[in-house]
Amino acid sequence: MSTGRYEVSFDAEAVTQLKSRIAMTRWPRRFEVADWDFGVDSGYLRELVEYWRDGFDFGAAAQRINAIPNFLSDIDGLPLHHLHARAAREDATPILLLHGWPGSVVEFLEVIPRLVEPNGAGEEAFHVVAPSLQGFGASPGIDEAGMSPVRIAHRMAALMKELGYERFMVHGGDWGTLLATHIASLYPERVLGLHVTLTHPIPPSDVADPMTLVREHERKWLEENEFKAIDGRGYFEIQKTRPETLGFALTDSPVGWCAWVLDKFYQWTDCERDWDRDIRHAVSWDLFLTNLSLYWFTDTISSAMHFYREQYLAIRSGQGAAGKVVVPTGAGIFPQEILKSPRAWMERRFPLVHWTEHAAGGHFGAMEQPELFANDLRKFARSIVS
Repeated sequence: MSTGRYEVSFDAEAVTQLKSRIAMTRWPRRFEVADWDFGVDSGYLRELVEYWRDGFDFGAAAQRINAIPNFLSDIDGLPLHHLHARAAREDATPILLLHGWPGSVVEFLEVIPRLVEPNGAGEEAFHVVAPSLQGFGASPGIDEAGMSPVRIAHRMAALMKELGYERFMVHGGDWGTLLATHIASLYPERVLGLHVTLTHPIPPSDVADPMTLVREHERKWLEENEFKAIDGRGYFEIQKTRPETLGFALTDSPVGWCAWVLDKFYQWTDCERDWDRDIRHAVSWDLFLTNLSLYWFTDTISSAMHFYREQYLAIRSGQGAAGKVVVPTGAGIFPQEILKSPRAWMERRFPLVHWTEHAAGGHFGAMEQPELFANDLRKFARSIVS
């Protein structure tokens, strides 16, 4: 195993080609419908990709990622990209931050400085490691099936050992929640605590009527979960069954790729203000396009979607679920998260010691509300690290 510095670069020739592809887009007939009910709004998408082509600063975006030290580690012969920022404090706690899809390490750019350099001397500081999942960003995928979530979890644990962190906290959102839970289950002697933002609402089997444990506002959560599962799950079914087929289209069309991800940010973020719904209320266009561009220029649009298929195959083989978690667990619930479990249900599955219900934020909590996110990690750390 070895680790060396890495620098994100959006090649000038590749940027020129991207702009040309956007300019040559064959647009479908404009379709007027309220509330994006049939999908992404054509007018909004046009405005966004025109900004990507003519206004977005690709160099500044790369510098934004490189402002936090980037590295590549060789883990079992395959490169693993990660951001790694160490605090100056001796008592800092190592923490592993795991993203999901369609996110990336870009989700954590605003959070990492807050965790490494806290405002107050009495606040917890962290040594932060934020990897690109295998097949995402600068962590290349493999040319065959078999990069299962469990395999990725083992690679993440190996990365932390490579960096000198025998014990650490782990946070996960989206697919990162599954990976973090796997790590906590597989390496309980190494994980100080597990923190998640996406909580799966699994009813406990040891209660005759699990709904008796559900608080009133949590019943609304379950209704929202059900609606989102019906109305917004189409992408999931495609990506878990035929990711490579979709990959041909999205890898060839920056506008198609932008539309596919924009739909998720529009639906999943806390982006409505005074009846105006716009992702810029949650995440700036520059940050959104930095995330989008990282996928585009590393050619990982297709390989990242393989995660869905790999997890589906793992479930079919009986290896999809994580094992029992015995380490202290915390959850930070953002109001517009796509899956939210009642607290009592979580308490029956995990040794829950920390629970926060935030006033704002959505699926990309670290990106949307970095201060709330960082403070919640500190509170959790305070409860488990002596």
